[in-house]
Amino acid sequence: MAKRKYEHLVKPLSVGGTDMEVMKKLQGPKGAFANGPGNADKIVWLNGRDHLEGLELNFTWGFYSGLGDWHTGQDPHVHPYPECLVFVGLDSANLNYLGAEIEICLGEELETYSFNMPTVVSIPAGFPHCPLVTKSVWSPKGFGFYLASLGAVPETTWMGEGVSEATIKAMQEAAAKSGRKIAMKSNVGKRIKNKPTKATGKYAHLIKPLKDGMVTERGQMLKNKMTSEQRAQFNEMAKQGQILGPGNADHLTWMYGRDLAGLDINLTWGFYSKPGIWHRGIGAHVHPTAEVLVFAGLDPTNIDYLGAKLEIDMGVEHERYIFDKPTVVICPPGLPHLPLVTRWVDKPYAFYVICLSGEHETSRVD
Repeated sequence: MAKRKYEHLVKPLSVGGTDMEVMKKLQGPKGAFANGPGNADKIVWLNGRDHLEGLELNFTWGFYSGLGDWHTGQDPHVHPYPECLVFVGLDSANLNYLGAEIEICLGEELETYSFNMPTVVSIPAGFPHCPLVTKSVWSPKGFGFYLASLGAVPETTWMGEGVSEATIKAMQEAAAKSGRKIAMKSNVGKRIKNKPTKATGKYAHLIKPLKDGMVTERGQMLKNKMTSEQRAQFNEMAKQGQILGPGNADHLTWMYGRDLAGLDINLTWGFYSKPGIWHRGIGAHVHPTAEVLVFAGLDPTNIDYLGAKLEIDMGVEHERYIFDKPTVVICPPGLPHLPLVTRWVDKPYAFYVICLSGEHETSRVD
């Protein structure tokens, strides 16, 4: 069968799969990020170099239910790029429910902040952060987490007292033995003594709750549930002949750079449960900056289960791709994409966008 023009842009999330059970059972210093009891039960991690066609982005999707530190003895740490840490619940009926309490330290002072609702934490480039600790989990499903980092290859400088060059080497060897399909650079930096302090509010602006920004019913927006800014945005869409279709979100939130400490990124989180087209009155559109569209399941026992079948058109040719597994669709700048149609749904699923710009500028193609 001849290779299709855009098939390299539509990939299963499993290309970045990691066997966390293997990672956590390794002897000695464990996998590069899996050595804490609070870390992921199951996770996929995709990066620009190996999976995302060179984008300056690496991102994750994972399920979490364990209690404790995520990176025992290694934190705090820094990255040479900014990132967002997005903590979400798995109850598709309630976007505002996390079902867990999370604690994170920020800055060299290790100021400790905690939250128990879906939340995004914005981390500027070079900013010390963590330890990250799951204090309690009361949701029977646990919770979800995705990372959006603006670098093509994950790169971390660990500054905890329990990490050394020998430990870093052992971690990298353990990651290789686990069959982890991801590039990673790890270094040892200036030590910061791991003594968390009380929050003064200095870094409170980096922590924002995810709130239900758009609620739909039978494909129609419930405008009384939206902010005035959101209503204005969707009224402008309607003027252009674009309205939400029945396949669009049940619940959705959208965060822009101005919400994310001025970072050059905007992102979404939403739950979807209905078949049908996502946008009426519009065919394809384009953006001046790259984005990825991530379709993820909500079953914490099976990270490879989506529970739905979707189709998306790519390019001016409207080359159609159909998938029923968790999938990422890579949209380079200027590439037309959509319409997007949900063919059928067995179980509600999640969808999030990561766009490499503080705004989400869109131009209609047809």
